[in-house]
Amino acid sequence: MGRDEIVVGLDIGTKKVCTVIGELGESDEMEIIGVGTVPSVGVKKGIIVDLEQAIQAVKRSIEKSERMAGTRVNSAFVSIAGSHITSVNSKGVIAISGENPGISEEDIERVMEAAKAGIVSPDRELIHTLSREFVIDGQSGITDPLGMSGARLECKVHIITGSNTAVQNLIRCMEGVGVDIEEIVFGALASSNVVLSDAEKELGALLMDIGAGTTELAIFVEGVLVYSAVLPLGGNHITNDLAIGLKTSLNEAEKIKINYGSAIDNGVSSEGVVDISSLNGEEKYSVPKKYLVEIIEPRVSEICNLVRNEIKRSGYAEMLSAGVTITGGTSLLPGLIEVAEKSFGLPCRLGKPHYEGELAEMVNNPAYSTALGLLSYAEKKLAEGQPHKRASSKLKIKNVFSGIKEASQGVIDWLKDFF
Repeated sequence: MGRDEIVVGLDIGTKKVCTVIGELGESDEMEIIGVGTVPSVGVKKGIIVDLEQAIQAVKRSIEKSERMAGTRVNSAFVSIAGSHITSVNSKGVIAISGENPGISEEDIERVMEAAKAGIVSPDRELIHTLSREFVIDGQSGITDPLGMSGARLECKVHIITGSNTAVQNLIRCMEGVGVDIEEIVFGALASSNVVLSDAEKELGALLMDIGAGTTELAIFVEGVLVYSAVLPLGGNHITNDLAIGLKTSLNEAEKIKINYGSAIDNGVSSEGVVDISSLNGEEKYSVPKKYLVEIIEPRVSEICNLVRNEIKRSGYAEMLSAGVTITGGTSLLPGLIEVAEKSFGLPCRLGKPHYEGELAEMVNNPAYSTALGLLSYAEKKLAEGQPHKRASSKLKIKNVFSGIKEASQGVIDWLKDFF
């Protein structure tokens, strides 16, 4: 890796667009130097539905991070989500030429291509082909066969694909912004880099990333991703339920959820009440706090039940020794972890980044798991020596420190109104 290498992670979600700029210094440790978070528009359930609105939101997010970092963003690692995401496990087998003394990079590429053959249909875009295991002449458990001897090479892979339309619209969005895509990365795969330990991945763990519009799932066994899925439910559905149940606006329902919401009563006082504005905003009335739980808990239970069904469908239900890690903005909802534990019958914990730099207080929040995970993903790619575009160039700013203050305050204000 080169000195002072700049990498950029861009998380385009249903509720927010977040750009994080990181710098790899002499010690090859990532330092976050820019953060730009703005409300998301033009995106529903993780999918771009209004291209121009999405372009403008991404531009604002990038510009905020640029002012803070004092750099111009030219390329980024970009997250993708949405219920159009599907995955499948496959395998490929090839014969190794007796003329070669060992397995070459070309042989590895050939067996990976064989594993992908016939898997991706014309209406699907390939997002990831992740090797799970290599087998040489019947010997399994090999992670890197390069240089090893053998006559028959087999590769087991996990393939993630997305809708052609959704992926192409994401590409067009970035073209409209004028920023190159380094790589499109499945959101939960990115998040796993900063909220799951290697030990958890080895033992067997489920990552549950609950955003505003979707819930992303990633199951790791023996250190590798073996199952992934996206459910079209998230925090916005809880907000919608509150708006309907309380007969109020979505904005008011969101504020109520953030300030008073809980998925369990947890001894909530029967005398506790919440003041609510009517739909027209001209009248106010009060409801018991327990009534909020009665609205929220069924939706949280529904999300957990759907996740439980996915766990059963995966075939890895008995292999999750490390339990469930829940991250994403909606994971901050009080009582959600307890409901999940009851539903899954597994230990559950809150997952959040553990960055130790100057901006730790700002970014060590479950809502930033995907954005920081993208930086970690990029860091690993650089360590592997993969080609990297010039992610940024110098940006002349009269007062960088004022940019830092502005961006920091913007994120703090946004966090007050988000999960």
